[in-house]
Amino acid sequence: MKPSMQMLCRLLDQVSIPALGFGAVLGLISGSTLAATPASPAMALKNAVVDWVAQTQSVAPESVELAPLDSRLQVKACTSPLAMDLPFASPDTIRVRCVQPAWQLYVRVSVPGRVATSGPAKAEPTKAEPAKAEPAPVEMRQVLVAAGSLQRGMRLTAAHVRLAEVDATRMPVNVLDQVSQVLHAELVRDLRPDTPLRSHDIRPTVLVKRGQMVLLSIGQAQGFQISARVEAMQDGRYGEQIKLKNRDSGRMLTGLVKGPNQVQGL
Repeated sequence: MKPSMQMLCRLLDQVSIPALGFGAVLGLISGSTLAATPASPAMALKNAVVDWVAQTQSVAPESVELAPLDSRLQVKACTSPLAMDLPFASPDTIRVRCVQPAWQLYVRVSVPGRVATSGPAKAEPTKAEPAKAEPAPVEMRQVLVAAGSLQRGMRLTAAHVRLAEVDATRMPVNVLDQVSQVLHAELVRDLRPDTPLRSHDIRPTVLVKRGQMVLLSIGQAQGFQISARVEAMQDGRYGEQIKLKNRDSGRMLTGLVKGPNQVQGL
């Protein structure tokens, strides 16, 4: 080989070997740097949603499309695996939750065979489920009700009524709640069993008839009592004032009807 050719070969060897070594080292450094760079939180979120949808809905990962995230949204890196579920009836909205730090957001997806809703995902703070309100206690009240079928015009006694607990919110107005309120009273309308009695369902019954002889009592409040037989000059219901006449003296008196043929002097 000629001397000029030998010198050229030695020169190429000296240049090629270092160049190949530098390229190999640069390739190794670039590859290790790319492999060590972790995915961003947003990209990790997208990948996790795609994998979850593909697994739960039996579709290919490449067919799952995510709606773009809100540009203002800053996804924080989650230190634990992301939890996902379908909070609504539509399978197009995925709820993604992180335990630490606590956050959740909604991501909209599109898969083959369905029309997906569109719109950016919006982050929402984790909120505790509101406690269900306890039903308000029912207020009950004891009132008088008909013990059986009662007919108009009946003179009521304690046997015709009974006390019962009823819902106060459904109770009619002017309802009666004491047995004494129906004594010496008569019905002005028919009542079915268990019907609450009201003040306008009854009226005082006629206890004294005009022309009858009634027993007049005087002096109970003073500690003594005088009784006399007098004539009723008019009909009288319980509690009404009526005119009376002493047949022996012809004197006119006034009395308060207190019972059947019984009058209290005034």
